[in-house]
Amino acid sequence: MPPPNQPTQLPGQQLPARENGQFKKLVRFYEQKQYKKGLTAGREILKKFPNHGETLAMKGLILSSMGKKEEALENIRNGIKNNITSHVVWHVYGLWQRSERKYDEAIKAYKKALQCEKDSLTILRDLSLLQIQMRDLDGYKETRHQLFNLKPGQRQSWIGFAMSYHLLGDFDMAQSVLEEFRKTQQDRPASAPDKPYDNEHSEFLLYQNLVLRENGQYEDALRHIQTHEKDIYNKLTLAEIKYDLYMRMGTNDRAETILRDLIERNNENKKYYYMLEKCLNLTNIDDKTKLYENLMEKYPKADAPKSISLQFLTGTSFAKAIGLYLQRGFQKGVPSLFQSVKFLYATPEKVQIIDSLLATYLTNLTKYGTFETPSNIENPTEENEPATSLLWLQYYLAQHYDYLGDIKKAFQYIDQALSDTPTLVELYMFKAKIFKHAGDYQTAASWMDEAQLLDTADRFVNCKCTKYFLRANQIHTALEVAGKFTRENSSPAEYLREMQCQWFELEIAQAYRRLKKYGEALKKCHEIDRHFQEFIEDQFDFHSYCLRKMVLCAYVDMLNLEDHIKNHRFFRQAAEIAVEIYIRLYDHPPSEEDNDKNDNLANMSAADAKKLKNKLRKQQMREQQEKQKQIEAERRKKESQRHRNKEDGEEEKVKEDEIVAEKLEHCEKPLEEAMRFLQPLEDFSGNFVQTHYLGFQVYYRRKKYLLMLRCLKRMKKLDADNAKFHSCLMKFLQLVQSEPMTDERVRTLIDDELKAFGVKQGDSYRKVEEVNAEFIKNHSNSLTHRAEAAKIMLLINPADNIKAIEFVTSLDSNFIDQNLKTCSNIYESMQMGEYGSIESSTLEKYRLACGQRWPQANIFQINPTSTFDQSQPNSSCDSQINGGGGGGGATSVN
Repeated sequence: MPPPNQPTQLPGQQLPARENGQFKKLVRFYEQKQYKKGLTAGREILKKFPNHGETLAMKGLILSSMGKKEEALENIRNGIKNNITSHVVWHVYGLWQRSERKYDEAIKAYKKALQCEKDSLTILRDLSLLQIQMRDLDGYKETRHQLFNLKPGQRQSWIGFAMSYHLLGDFDMAQSVLEEFRKTQQDRPASAPDKPYDNEHSEFLLYQNLVLRENGQYEDALRHIQTHEKDIYNKLTLAEIKYDLYMRMGTNDRAETILRDLIERNNENKKYYYMLEKCLNLTNIDDKTKLYENLMEKYPKADAPKSISLQFLTGTSFAKAIGLYLQRGFQKGVPSLFQSVKFLYATPEKVQIIDSLLATYLTNLTKYGTFETPSNIENPTEENEPATSLLWLQYYLAQHYDYLGDIKKAFQYIDQALSDTPTLVELYMFKAKIFKHAGDYQTAASWMDEAQLLDTADRFVNCKCTKYFLRANQIHTALEVAGKFTRENSSPAEYLREMQCQWFELEIAQAYRRLKKYGEALKKCHEIDRHFQEFIEDQFDFHSYCLRKMVLCAYVDMLNLEDHIKNHRFFRQAAEIAVEIYIRLYDHPPSEEDNDKNDNLANMSAADAKKLKNKLRKQQMREQQEKQKQIEAERRKKESQRHRNKEDGEEEKVKEDEIVAEKLEHCEKPLEEAMRFLQPLEDFSGNFVQTHYLGFQVYYRRKKYLLMLRCLKRMKKLDADNAKFHSCLMKFLQLVQSEPMTDERVRTLIDDELKAFGVKQGDSYRKVEEVNAEFIKNHSNSLTHRAEAAKIMLLINPADNIKAIEFVTSLDSNFIDQNLKTCSNIYESMQMGEYGSIESSTLEKYRLACGQRWPQANIFQINPTSTFDQSQPNSSCDSQINGGGGGGGATSVN
């Protein structure tokens, strides 16, 4: 930060020449991060002038950088009191507020500083950065205008001024500024006409063209791109822009020429093929077939045209094309072959063709060693396929039947492949996946661990193994596996948190929720929320960097990304988990949860209670050991950090407030905490029904009628037949009928909307029982809808839940959604008390019925064991090589 340009006029605030030189050194020491020297210089000044405001402020700024926040703030405030008219003290106060991430307060401080020194470039630049960070676009435009007037000769002044208009949508003014700036650029020397401009000028031209295109000036944009084509380095982006402009102007023949060149450049980019179809206006299947035949002939090694043609081909043509595609994949041994054709499984006719071809290939490869039946069976002349073709066919068949839900056949083919080739990692990984789809997460984790042991240097397999152990709720083992690729002498959990490994934090949050450790689950959700807040704050460093380096198009993309960063699926999933847990904590405070555990122990037999107590004790010991490891790792980390900070030139990093799981679990106002996650969900993930369902649940408990109504309207707009929408509507209808409402305007508005929902006719409300019965009749073949209807039956008559339980526990093969996931959710809801108090015999009966349909699912087993007669996977592949190739029994890695 520069020293003041003019000495202040307050008495005692103007330093003599010697102390003024010391103050300049103090500022320089701060800028060079030599904090100890800066403090020493500050003390020397304050010995003679203890009330010098600017020195006190600078001392506070240095102390803040060293982590002494309270002492720093005290010094800065004293500096302001002693010299309130100095722009330096206000600038320092703004810097302190910015370091505390209080951007609004920092902007106010900068504006105060500008009142004292209106033409300070440093303050104006800092203010502009905060304004664009906070998206104060009007203020940003004014500040950039001031900077432009003060420094019209700087490139950044022109670009920042133009961008301020661009972001506000004033494209004409932005283009006018950019064009004036372009005219000031030096032309190419006549002696070197072929010499291009530098890359920064190329980026400027692309940005100028972007503004023209966003303004809808397509002809001007095309003329601009043609004029400056030789000055633009990024030829790929240039070609794509020209294609887009030609298409918008209806010049399809020129667009086609560009697309043909793009395909020649990268014939695996499917986007170019779709663009070519659009350019040629191809809607007829015959025309598409002819086009792709020509493309496949021209690019015989390209996979993209072959894959795209499978989408529209049918009948015999499809059978021939998919046959050649699959054969090529089996011959080459492509592990991702199934993933590349999985989109075809949405069409039942194509699935039948694929199934028939696979059966034929398996028979012929087994008998004759070829995909097709030899023309002369007794004396075949066809060359045999590679020996690995059968292996990859078996691997594909396992994936094929697993996707179709035939678990037994999937196991049959994967076991056959494993017995022939017991050292292929992909086979072990997919067998684990089959167990996962069957609901046996314990055995799935053990098989994935076997795959990881075959290739310990593969990070992808290690991540998969970690995820599978977390799905099996074996958190301690998952951390040990993940620790193979984390930093030495540090806790794996701490390292992964520092690296912002969000998939891991999501999985571990879900594992803790399944284990009913709600505090730990919430801690991970809050950590993910903190990551996204860091993403938003990290953009601060790029506001000045991007203007300086002229990466303007990328900068605009970054601003758009940051504006919607919280619609990312990682944040959405974490927020949903957090809101669900907070609702659970509101309905069942932690003390009640503890009482439930004690009741469960009381209802158990002595032997089962002893086993459970031993299990809980061992689990507690493991957690204590893990916490001790984390404490020790944190201690070593702090020592190392202190050692590095002995060097005066490095700024000490201030540790963020620790998130304590116990405090989160025992929060006083769970619904208010839930709003912290719910609000971003509603702002950025409003196209998901689950968002508004969770919103309704929170507002229902807070008795916010209009907000509940808003959630209902949005749910209906997204999916009127959704089972959760029905249950929410019935709860709202009953609440409106039972609760008195004093505000007539709100009552009128609600009545009008309920008429639109069809639950109010004239001046009378329909009965909840009547609407629920009609809903059941309309969705009699859906188990998901029956489950929500049962909750409404319980809401109508809480004292008698027998009928609701019988209704929801009925299993029938005619249900369209009677699957493992649906029944697991119903079983968990029954265990958590969402259907009222249930007798243990009723719960056991449902568990046994589901266990017969899904015998491998851990959730329906008291002691999870594999129903297949297969041996447990060993710690290495030696037993497989010696003849043990089989499946995997359930293992406990706890």
